[in-house]
Amino acid sequence: RDKPFIPTKGTRFSIGTFFAGGPLGFDTHDYGFEYNSATFFPLWYNHVLSIKGWAEVVEEYDGDDDVHLFDRLFLGGAQTMRGFKYRNVGPIDSATGEPLGGKTGAMAQFEYTIPLVSMFRVAGFYDIGNVWPDAYQFDLGYFCTDIGLGVRLDFPAFPIRIDYAWPLKVTGDIYRTDPRFNFTMGFDF
Repeated sequence: RDKPFIPTKGTRFSIGTFFAGGPLGFDTHDYGFEYNSATFFPLWYNHVLSIKGWAEVVEEYDGDDDVHLFDRLFLGGAQTMRGFKYRNVGPIDSATGEPLGGKTGAMAQFEYTIPLVSMFRVAGFYDIGNVWPDAYQFDLGYFCTDIGLGVRLDFPAFPIRIDYAWPLKVTGDIYRTDPRFNFTMGFDF
């Protein structure tokens, strides 16, 4: 990327894995794979189109019955699917309404930013993704989407991002689909 905090061109890419339990002797026995990428395209008048992607799988092994809640995957909230409540994209317990998380997740974000004045940008975005209950499930016909508008205040010590998002397509057990405000501080890395 041309800049680490507010890039206007370039790509960031990572692939990772984790392994817990087995010969390491921990209480949980699971492993997973993760993919992250972000590509930034410079356009006219310093406008920037960014496309971000994420996919992850986690699965239990060695006699564990299931992936523990703290290792499950979740989407929803200010950093992922901005039109949905925090962690509410994916399997939900029908009795309590609590998110259960899943073993497979994928998401893409498309964001178009326009600088207006120094340290002030506006953005339009579209998010698509889901979390599925089983490992390696990736059912691309079963997903959620949202669309929204945002403001980026690029203060050097504490950048602020304010987004307002509307859910467009809702699948699964999600019961609330109201538009949402999201407020975050800090840059994406």
